Amino acid sequence: MVGYSYDGAELIGTGGALRRAFARLDGEFVLTYGDSYLPFDYAAPLHDLRAHPDALATMSVYRNRGQLGASNVALDGDWVAQYEKGSSDSELDCIDYGAIALRRSALDGIEDGAVWGIEALFRKLARKRRLRAFVAPERFYEIGSPEGRAELEQHLKRQPADAEAPP
Repeated sequence: MVGYSYDGAELIGTGGALRRAFARLDGEFVLTYGDSYLPFDYAAPLHDLRAHPDALATMSVYRNRGQLGASNVALDGDWVAQYEKGSSDSELDCIDYGAIALRRSALDGIEDGAVWGIEALFRKLARKRRLRAFVAPERFYEIGSPEGRAELEQHLKRQPADAEAPP
């Protein structure tokens, strides 16, 4: 099932929108960014989360090394050791990919109606070693700008006509 949460007249952040949708969420679900094209298996982070009951979330990441914008994730094996959006820390060599599998319980204790960005939850889960990492094999495409959409169009034009779509 696919669903969405509308902010309304006031922007409440991704976290606030998730909390607003709380009653409709399954016990485990995948959150995706609406401004990204992700050529990978969207179920992969969910499979990883289900295989690791000690995790509250699995974040898909790409080994960016600062190429597609500022890297914001440092890994420790298969775990996210640090998440810092907007950081220039050279220890951060991955970037969040735009698909995160979450347990509904990760949102427990967050007040309905709160205005907050999801980044706060990612930082907290990383500090508590409850955020796993799934490394995506192929880069993502930001499609929230005309430049990003043009870059994706060029990428798709280069694909063979008989290429199989990502699962």
